Amino acid sequence: MAAATGLTGPDAGSIRILVADDQGVIRMGLAMILDHEPDLTTVAQAGDGEEALRLIEQYDPDVVLMDIRMPVMDGLVATERITTANKAAGRSRPAVLVLTTFDDEAYVLSAVRAGASGFLLKDTDPDLLVSAVRAVHRGDSLVDPASTRVLLERCMELERQVGGTAEPAPAQPDGRWIGLLGQLSEREREILVWMARGLSNRDLATKLFVSETTVKTHVSSVLSKLGLSSRVQAVVVAYEAGVVRPGEAEVRWD
Repeated sequence: MAAATGLTGPDAGSIRILVADDQGVIRMGLAMILDHEPDLTTVAQAGDGEEALRLIEQYDPDVVLMDIRMPVMDGLVATERITTANKAAGRSRPAVLVLTTFDDEAYVLSAVRAGASGFLLKDTDPDLLVSAVRAVHRGDSLVDPASTRVLLERCMELERQVGGTAEPAPAQPDGRWIGLLGQLSEREREILVWMARGLSNRDLATKLFVSETTVKTHVSSVLSKLGLSSRVQAVVVAYEAGVVRPGEAEVRWD
């Protein structure tokens, strides 16, 4: 089992990051990229999910880069436990950014449902990795809207095939969400739709001619009313409920 490594003395005001991956070379490479940025600091590294949970208690990171496939405890279980602990404590950090490959696409929806704030391919461009960490730290889950939408659609199609459903998803919203969707105001519904289409808080503020603070208030209300913990979970709900359909531009509420 890979040994955990803790790093102390981060600069005040830095975004504190824990990297969890069972491959030491990948951990070190990610840390080097992140530590090169003046506002990012890798405070700890872990070789499995169990070590990650222990180091979270010790180093209090803002963001966790979480591999999915790890020994002892995988990233899905660790992410779910982080989310559960955050809810119990009434906090939103650390945010979890899942590291995946297209070979792991069947796990992506599970990671999102477990509470991950977003996900990236392991071979992503370093600049996108840095932007992603900053994005989930400030609450913008969808760090690569186009890739996120495509990957979510592929995952849902795979899930449908595994479930043995030959027909396309129904146009009507999933019955599990009808009551909750009905609790959203018109502006909150609009926010949900544009989140599903990949807009960040800043993009939403510009499009709707409101402040980012107002957008964040609406997003928080959407998540609260739907019983969700992250924006990316809201996007999955939008697809599952038929509000936004894969490959279509239409928005459906009834």
